Amino acid sequence: MGERQARRRVTDLLVNLGLAGVSMLVALAVGEAAVRLFSPIGPALLVTDEGVGKHFVPGFAGRIFVDEAGRSVSVRFNSAGFRGAEWPRQKPADGLRVAALGDSMTAAIDTDEEKTFVRRVEAALAADLRGRPVEVMNMGVSSSSTGAELATWRRVAATYRPDVVLLAFFTGNDFGDNCSRLTNAPRLYFELDERGSLVAGPEAPPTPAVTRWLDLHSRLYVWQKLAFRQLRGSSRSVSGGIEPGQRIFAVDDGPDAEYAWSLTEALVRQVRDEVEATGARFGLVVIPCAEQVDDGLWADLERRGREAGHRLERQTPSRRIAAIAERSRIPFLDLTTAFGEAARVAGSTAASAKDLYLLGRFHLSDEGNRVAADAIHRFLVSGTSPLVPCAEGVVSAAPPHLAH
Repeated sequence: MGERQARRRVTDLLVNLGLAGVSMLVALAVGEAAVRLFSPIGPALLVTDEGVGKHFVPGFAGRIFVDEAGRSVSVRFNSAGFRGAEWPRQKPADGLRVAALGDSMTAAIDTDEEKTFVRRVEAALAADLRGRPVEVMNMGVSSSSTGAELATWRRVAATYRPDVVLLAFFTGNDFGDNCSRLTNAPRLYFELDERGSLVAGPEAPPTPAVTRWLDLHSRLYVWQKLAFRQLRGSSRSVSGGIEPGQRIFAVDDGPDAEYAWSLTEALVRQVRDEVEATGARFGLVVIPCAEQVDDGLWADLERRGREAGHRLERQTPSRRIAAIAERSRIPFLDLTTAFGEAARVAGSTAASAKDLYLLGRFHLSDEGNRVAADAIHRFLVSGTSPLVPCAEGVVSAAPPHLAH
């Protein structure tokens, strides 16, 4: 009798577990269907890579809904995991090849490909060079950092033998993302040893195969990840203070921030040294965050910084990055001036970023990409020592706000 009861209990337990499993599968299926029916959310497109930190899903092509833009955008990633068409390994004869390294501001997957500043610069250079083949390779990756861009140069960009390399530095988060003392997200970090030399930190573990499959095929999985991320962001907003990357505005902010500045300078200089060692030319482009451009956003950030015990100055990023470039003799362009001029609305005394950034504060809008492209094009082809020499008379002299 006892043995029969024991078997029955085991059978009942297995049946209950089976019913629970079926119920869970049904619930997940209903949730998946609901997200697909009522939400425009698309697949997750980032993949963690041991070599370069992160890149996009190689070979993906399709339309994704972008919350910031309020519409769907057609995107494609080549076999290397970067935005755009395939790049031939061999550069076309008499061609110009430019590699653009950066984060999501450069990748610009919120914007149609032909309207990104990378494609606009490519079109402008093609017009300047009068029929010569021109390639501007978009090697921007969301959630990247200067350290990850150094790794991308080593593992990917250098193998394509570009003539010019542009390193885009976004003041909104690159400062914090570079330094493990300020952030601890799963990304590729570098550190400075006791002699001030760069050393690689621990590599982020690669994305598990099951996670990659869920990112591409389960909208419910992607939705819950975004929901938790937004919840964490809302919690930080409610609690006040500033983001780690916003400490780029701080004055006399302590040893960790100074270490982050030293690390950023070492990373930029290392990219420059390795690029120039191949015979290519190197330039640094600084992309401002919306707080540098919009008076209202800056007033709010300054207030939050003061409440958190930080003294913030709006010109700190431009001043300190200019000093880095000048010490290292790096040609550089700070887009803050061009964006500031574009943000001045006729008849208003306050500058507004609403036309330059999506939702007025996030990624660059179509207009923001246009302003960036115009300034970057002039930076490349103008001045006494242009990075891209053009035919005489094709381009006018550099405007005074471009720094070399």
